[in-house]
Amino acid sequence: MKYGMMERLFWTVFKGGYKRELENTLHIENSGEIMKKAHKKYKEMIENVQEFRPRNRFVSNIILASILGSVYISMDEKPSVEKMIIFNREAVMNNKMMLKSVVSEKNYTKEGQKALADGAKQSKNDHNPYSWQYDFQVGKSLMEFTTYFKSCGICYLYKQWGIPEITPAMCRLDYDIAHANNTEFLREQTLFEGGEYCDCHYIHTPQSKAEIIKD
Repeated sequence: MKYGMMERLFWTVFKGGYKRELENTLHIENSGEIMKKAHKKYKEMIENVQEFRPRNRFVSNIILASILGSVYISMDEKPSVEKMIIFNREAVMNNKMMLKSVVSEKNYTKEGQKALADGAKQSKNDHNPYSWQYDFQVGKSLMEFTTYFKSCGICYLYKQWGIPEITPAMCRLDYDIAHANNTEFLREQTLFEGGEYCDCHYIHTPQSKAEIIKD
């Protein structure tokens, strides 16, 4: 992939959060030095990713994973997986632009689920190891659906760079992002843990109904 506008934007948007959590969550003093190293490593990681097909919905996943991976590689002492999960969650989910982008009911409409189903069909012919192949299954209503991922670009990316141990730090974001969008996320197995697939079940509460329940 080229280190283009989208990749630069992601770094600009998220670098402050990662620097902050190096200090707050991991209690690392030389956060500025780490982030400087991480920026160089991030560009290197991006440029080694195979180009995605046009309109692939998972490009942002691999970009965000590259930021986390580059920061981790740049640390002299590697935190535990548990610490990395907290570190990544705090860096990403306290970002105002991130929260604004994940609040959407698009996937819980006929058009949105048709796009998911079409994307699943297209993914079967996508042999880019940094992307995702998946099946889509409708739920009992438009407020539910399931995706079964047969391959994972993040797993591949982290294996290539010798840091597969931090994969759960990205997996955990699925729960946090869903929660921010009034959605219950359920998963029974993951590819990282040796499962046949990553089964991702979504049960959404529409915003108007969520406000009523909250009241």
